[in-house]
Amino acid sequence: LATALTRMWRGWRVIIPVVGVNAAVQSLLLLPGVLPYLSVAFVIVAVAGILALVALFGLLAVVALQSAVGPVDAALAMRLAVRRCWLLFAWSVALLVLVLIGLSLYVLPGLILLAVTPFVLLAVADGRRNPIAANMRVIGARWARWLVTLLMMGIICLGLWLLGATDGFFVTGAPGGFIAWLAFGLVSAWFIGAWALLYRSVLADGQEPGPA
Repeated sequence: LATALTRMWRGWRVIIPVVGVNAAVQSLLLLPGVLPYLSVAFVIVAVAGILALVALFGLLAVVALQSAVGPVDAALAMRLAVRRCWLLFAWSVALLVLVLIGLSLYVLPGLILLAVTPFVLLAVADGRRNPIAANMRVIGARWARWLVTLLMMGIICLGLWLLGATDGFFVTGAPGGFIAWLAFGLVSAWFIGAWALLYRSVLADGQEPGPA
C-alpha cells in the first residue's frame, strides 16, 4: 500500500482528470433527486452511474498496471481502456450482480466474493483470456500479502466510511456527492495500484507467471 501510494502518481495525467470527471458525473446524477425505486428514471441514472464507474476503473486499472512496472503512457492507457471497455463492462456487471446477490442473502457472501476476486478486473484490463484463473493464481502465489493488504484496506475503508458520513451530514446534495466521489476515486486509484503491484509480481505483461 505504501509503494502503491507513491507509484500511483506516475499516472497523474490520467488519474486526476478521470477521477474529477467521474466525481462530476456522479454528483450531477444526484440533481434530479431520483429515488432508488424501480422506475425508468432510476434505471437511466443507475446505468449512467455504472458506465461512468466502469470507465473510471478501466482507465485506473490500465494506468495501475503500467505504473507498477515503469512510467505511464497516457495515450496507450486510453487506447487499451477503449479496446477492452466492453469486456470490462460485461465482467463488472457480472461481478456487481453476484456481489449484490451475496449481500442481499446475508451480507457475508457478498463480502467474501469481493475479497476473493480483487484481481479479476485487473486481469480483464490486462487482456487475460481467463481472468478468474489469473485471479486465483495471484492469490495462490501471494496469499499472505493478499490477506494483509485486504485487512489493511478494510480498516482504511472503515475510517473513510466514517469520514464520508461526516461529509454527508455537513455537505449535502451534489456538492457533498462531488467531494465523496472525488475521495472515492483517489482512494480507488491507490487500492487498484496496490492490487496491481501484487498482480504484476506474479503475472508479467504477456508472460507466464514468475516464481512465487
